[in-house]
Amino acid sequence: MSESEWKAHQARVDALTRVLAETKGPVRLKKSTSNLFRQRAPSDRTELDVTGLNHVIEIDPQARTVDVEGMTTYAELVDATLPHGLAPAIVPELKSITIGGATTGLGIESSGFRYGLVHDTVHELDVMTADGTILTCSPNENPELFYGFPNSYGSLGYATRVRAGLIAVQPFVRLEHTPIDDPEKVFAAIGEECANPKCDYLDGVYFGPSEFVLVRAHFVESLPAGVQASDYTWMRQYWRSLRERREDYLTIHDYLWRWDTDWFWCSKNVGAQLAPVRLLLGRKRLNSVTYQKIMRASHRFPLNLLSRVRPRTESVIQDVDIPIANAAAFLADFENSIGIRPVWICPFVVPDDRFSLFRLSTDTAYINFGFWDMVRSSEADGHYNRRVEQLVAKHGGKKSLYSRSTYDEKTFWSEYNREVYETLKRQVDPDGRFPGLYEKAVGQQ
Repeated sequence: MSESEWKAHQARVDALTRVLAETKGPVRLKKSTSNLFRQRAPSDRTELDVTGLNHVIEIDPQARTVDVEGMTTYAELVDATLPHGLAPAIVPELKSITIGGATTGLGIESSGFRYGLVHDTVHELDVMTADGTILTCSPNENPELFYGFPNSYGSLGYATRVRAGLIAVQPFVRLEHTPIDDPEKVFAAIGEECANPKCDYLDGVYFGPSEFVLVRAHFVESLPAGVQASDYTWMRQYWRSLRERREDYLTIHDYLWRWDTDWFWCSKNVGAQLAPVRLLLGRKRLNSVTYQKIMRASHRFPLNLLSRVRPRTESVIQDVDIPIANAAAFLADFENSIGIRPVWICPFVVPDDRFSLFRLSTDTAYINFGFWDMVRSSEADGHYNRRVEQLVAKHGGKKSLYSRSTYDEKTFWSEYNREVYETLKRQVDPDGRFPGLYEKAVGQQ
């Protein structure tokens, strides 16, 4: 790409920093897409519009890196890299996720057993701090902020540019679906792959105590004679195919977005698993962006009148990371205490333990369990989300903060490193212009 893209990027950043410098008092970001599944409380903070920072600046096929603005969605990023035979090392599962969000939050997918989480694949980033200063951060330049940025959720600054690692991909993937009836066998097989990878992508699904499907994906240059790639972008549902066939083929594009059409299996909550609804919505509307819009609208009048006629429920939308040795025990406790099914199983390793606000051990692989549903409840509001937090602590794991958290302040900071966070906050946002991490994660700022 030419020098003009870098100049245009600099002009957009300069315009944003001018607005921030001219704005008085507390601010928060205005975005066109968000994958935070916790309500934002009303606020008198001025909204800083960052929606224009959504451009791919440069792809370097030789170095296998991409420089990209923070509000660029992974759908846009993948469309830019695939023509080069490359993809981001980690491509989070929903098209609407942005690279800045996945870096300051926590991004994962089925290549995590090779590469870790999204922030493990970031080489460098530019962070806009509260006074409009742009700090370039890497392991060698401003390393404290580089390693403290993941899991800060925009409370320390905003990523205006991210340089991320790319991997070589092939046009197609072959999927092997292995049914397994024993959790110990599942996690033993995952542990072997993490220690000595033989496939290119790895994840699985828990359908019940004795029903797991482990999915290994392998790059292939072309399809076997007489075989067509499957299409799960309209009437057929990918997650159902895991139980129906032992082998499958997808284009690399459709593999990366295999979960997006049905938001895993959560499309059921808007009736989108029914054939007439899928026909009515059409292929283009079956995606995470549509479901986000419906979800956010459901919190507003008059859709919330439905809650008066339905049984009382609690939304439990969480991702948790558990050391692999404790994974089977966690899942058994989760089944007994909460009982949501299916559950996504996504293993990952930890290449670097220096990320201070989400510190994990390099000595073990982890299992990310993703579960997203409503639980019928006669308990006080928050009971099941609090129970999730208790189970995570019991089994030595950590919980992502993109969704509801019920921690008291002392417990929260015992998990997420108050000392390091407050030191960084004083350095880059001494006047508290951005909401604090606890205020955002628990107080819904």
